Amino acid sequence: MADYRIETVRTGYRTWTARNDRGAEVSIGAADDADAQPSFTPVELLLAAMGGCGGMVIDRTARAVDHDDLRIVVKSVSGPEDDGRIGRIRVSYEFELPDNNPRAADVFARGVRLTHEKFCTVSRTVEHGAEVEAILPDGTVGFRAG
Repeated sequence: MADYRIETVRTGYRTWTARNDRGAEVSIGAADDADAQPSFTPVELLLAAMGGCGGMVIDRTARAVDHDDLRIVVKSVSGPEDDGRIGRIRVSYEFELPDNNPRAADVFARGVRLTHEKFCTVSRTVEHGAEVEAILPDGTVGFRAG
């Protein structure tokens, strides 16, 4: 498993830009701020990461099934009892299984299972949690959990 580094810089009030070392950028802002659009919210980026990771794993684990038209929809569901966290995440794999492959449903289901059980780092991290450290400007740990 590779290690990653993302730099997130403030570009205005409640607007940020995240950059990777390969030069890609994504805008981050509040959904209710018209001046921040178009952008993703932090939660939307988490959901997008789950969908993208799952899709890349499916490309490898379900190669025997033509899935060019696959669409992955990731939805968060939260209530007051979730105390500012996502309560549940639903990942829907949407496409029509090909008629010319009688094993397509089983192969695809195996690919989805392997995505969440073994290969999708993002999904597995969300499902199992990770240790989080917040390092302050003086190098001390300001917060630790996990």
